[in-house]
Amino acid sequence: MKLDIKLNYDAVGATLDEVVVTGYGVQKKSNVTGAISSVKAEDLEDLVLPRLETALQGRTSGVQVLQNSGQPGAASTIRIRGTASINGSDPLYVVDGVIIGGGIDYLNPNDIETIEVLKDAASAAIYGARGANGVIIVTTKSGARSKGMQINVSSYAGVQNAWKKVPVLSSREYATLQNEMAAAGGQPIPYPNAATLGEGTDWQSHVFNSNALMRSTDFSVSGASDRGSYFSSISYFDQEGIVAEGKSNFQRLAARLNTITKANDRLTVGWNVAYTNVQRQSVAENTEFGSPLGRALNMDPLTPLYETDPSILSASPYTSGGVLRGNLVRDAGGIYGISSRVTSEIVNPVAAYLIANDYGWSDKIVNNTYAELELAPGLIARTSMGIDLAFYGGNGFTPSHYLNATNFLDTNMVYSNFNRAFTWIWDNTLTYNTSIDKHNFNALVGHSAQEVQGRYIGGSKRDVPVSTYDGATIDYARNEESEQVYGGYWERYAIESYFGRMNYDYDGKYVATAILRADASSNFGSNYRWGYFPSLSAGWNVHMEDFWAYDNINQLKVKAGWGKNGNDAAGSLEYASTIVGGRSYTFGSGEVLTNGTAPAQVANPDLRWESVSQFNVGAELRAYDWLTVNIDFFNRITNDMKTRPPLPDYIGNDAPTANVGSMLNRGVDFEVGYDKNISKDFTFAASANISFLRNEVILLGNESGYLPGQQWGPQGLEITRTTEGLPIGHFYGYVTDGIFQTQNDVWSHVGGEGDTLQPGAVPGDFRFVDTNGDGVINADDRTIIGNPTPDFTAGMTINMTYKNWDVAIFGQGVFGNDIYNATRRYDLPTANMQGYALDRWTGEGTTNSYPRLTSQDDNVNFARSSDFYVEDGSFFRIKSLQIGYNLTGNVADQLGLRRLRLYYSGSNLLTFTNYSGFDPEIGSGFGVDRGIYPQARVHSIGLNISFK
Repeated sequence: MKLDIKLNYDAVGATLDEVVVTGYGVQKKSNVTGAISSVKAEDLEDLVLPRLETALQGRTSGVQVLQNSGQPGAASTIRIRGTASINGSDPLYVVDGVIIGGGIDYLNPNDIETIEVLKDAASAAIYGARGANGVIIVTTKSGARSKGMQINVSSYAGVQNAWKKVPVLSSREYATLQNEMAAAGGQPIPYPNAATLGEGTDWQSHVFNSNALMRSTDFSVSGASDRGSYFSSISYFDQEGIVAEGKSNFQRLAARLNTITKANDRLTVGWNVAYTNVQRQSVAENTEFGSPLGRALNMDPLTPLYETDPSILSASPYTSGGVLRGNLVRDAGGIYGISSRVTSEIVNPVAAYLIANDYGWSDKIVNNTYAELELAPGLIARTSMGIDLAFYGGNGFTPSHYLNATNFLDTNMVYSNFNRAFTWIWDNTLTYNTSIDKHNFNALVGHSAQEVQGRYIGGSKRDVPVSTYDGATIDYARNEESEQVYGGYWERYAIESYFGRMNYDYDGKYVATAILRADASSNFGSNYRWGYFPSLSAGWNVHMEDFWAYDNINQLKVKAGWGKNGNDAAGSLEYASTIVGGRSYTFGSGEVLTNGTAPAQVANPDLRWESVSQFNVGAELRAYDWLTVNIDFFNRITNDMKTRPPLPDYIGNDAPTANVGSMLNRGVDFEVGYDKNISKDFTFAASANISFLRNEVILLGNESGYLPGQQWGPQGLEITRTTEGLPIGHFYGYVTDGIFQTQNDVWSHVGGEGDTLQPGAVPGDFRFVDTNGDGVINADDRTIIGNPTPDFTAGMTINMTYKNWDVAIFGQGVFGNDIYNATRRYDLPTANMQGYALDRWTGEGTTNSYPRLTSQDDNVNFARSSDFYVEDGSFFRIKSLQIGYNLTGNVADQLGLRRLRLYYSGSNLLTFTNYSGFDPEIGSGFGVDRGIYPQARVHSIGLNISFK
């Protein structure tokens, strides 16, 4: 799509009536009646952005962007005005008119011209069945005729390190508390010389990589003439991880070519194509079952990194049958230590990540070819064909090893998987623009057809005649009996759509937009294959009225809108009666076990779209030519949310998926901006935004009124639930009311009948609350103990220039949310503890928050999910600070440069939080921290060069 944007002078100075992309078209911002936020190229061009999603972080109200982890290449969780469904709330991504599957991580941030976020249903209704969670529209760059041919080079390099270590017990402290636990449990003291022990092994120092590098180089050429424009770029990004040196890294090679050709006065054709190759090596993260950081927190400090004592190496577990094991993990430093104290998944974290070889790769091509023909004055036909083709997979190799009695492998193993995802989308639209006196009309009608295909296969085999990842392939593995295909599928999904939009304005004063889209999807039952999604919105530019007398207020627009979107989050054949394999039965007198198939679920031909209705009312103000204020109030309700209501047991099959649930989100988005030239040499701009949100699950449609959520530990301890009347995914467990200080406190804790509620408790134990008042402390007393959804989020940006210097500061905050700290393996009493365990209860009056330590936890202080594990997750982080110098004048001219900018950039420099874990910014765990891979603090230097 070609955009011709011209600057005009008005009474308040040179202003730009911005054009925003609204889906299948553009619209003047002054005429936009929906809630749309924009991020422009000038906001991004000087930033260090490993991934494009971070460009939205804290810069747009109503959009929460949390990085899932700090691991290189990790995606972000994006929520536009909250979580709308239990079945997925990711927004729809549209890049240059192509609906993209799998996220936008393939994009080079330097290629971006604009990012528009359609936040309300009135604007997102144009995408109908897939717009329920909001829409993010990305437009990439094209050449600018006014600048002629441009050659740009930008490059930066940085050093990353961990901004925080979690305090844990030293060897002396660990032994002291283990002695205390044994004594309280009536067991012998294991460490009689605890006071003589030193600091011990600092596992976090061995796991963190303190000098991880990050590099990026981008080269682009662009230009334009009367006959068209072009933009081409190639970039390379390389990032090492700050955890598990050499085993966590990410590389991205991206290339792009965008062209627009004006064949004649009526016909314009365009072509956008991008190719991205990604290579990634990763380690386990945010899991209690084997992540490097989880192990570093729980591994005892008495075990050394390398074991060098001959007497220890000559005994179990280093030997088997009196002979040193051949599969011990070792390198040039020696044999890695094995703990005799902590077992299960808690092993030497360095030895464990050294044997991990988990590689991922992807090749992605996104193409959009289009043509626009002016059939008559104001009438334009457009056709576009988009293709999204991705090949991706992973390869891995695990050598034979012995980490402890439950983590070993006698023969090596190789595994591999391969995926192909292919999407084509064909859009055809007619647009008509006309004016009758002061009445202006813009009409759009269109048709869209899309098909998505997916293929996957994966397998493994053992005993490869090599000892390293290089050269380890399944074909070379010799153990035929171990060969297995552990997964495979082929799926196809199609959608057909008809849509229309009418934009109207009267003399720029009164504006209105009406949208209707109809979608038919192969994912839904025959009775409800089609869904219909309307919206209506209107606005009033009050400042354009003749009676307006406030010269200092340049713009005042009030607006309101309502719309309905759909969520097509349905799996293949969810509406149908399906059968599954793996069902066995015995037949005949010999009772021969025979594999077979059986019905899996009951059909539901009435399965249909989840529908999201949203009402939005807001106002936009610009005053004094330097102050902008925007505010929106919204109420969004999800109906027909997919759940599985219960069936009688005698049916024998799983319940059908049905549209019975509902959820509510309501809130306020507020933005304010200041942009002014203070003097000839000094400019100052600042913006801030804040968003308030309340989430409530209204109906789930099952008998219990709740859905079980996340679990913790090998025992499967339930720690989250989704319950009617409460926020989605709330933390679930027992409520504590301090600690019993004396035995009299225990006896005084009674129920309504006067019976002691915790007769087995002793001083130092938690006092649990009888929340239901039945006189018994049991599982029925579990309730909401925390909420991972924040009360509000905020962001602020400051930009200053003085002569050739520029400074930019960006900060982001999340407030009112809770985090469930699940970093310690409570089921392993000998696991190490965090430093605040030193403040445990040791006698009357010592503390009222951390219970006594004992090896016999009869009161179940730690093995119960309770508010003891819930912490305030609020934080404010200085996400970036950048200081740059622009070389201009004769020096730049002599070098043949249009621009040369040198800069320093710092990322994640300061974090203000009371949370005790590695990082309060938790996306993928939905508020549960099992040892999150923290984001790195980064110091970078870079340059931007533009050649004449």
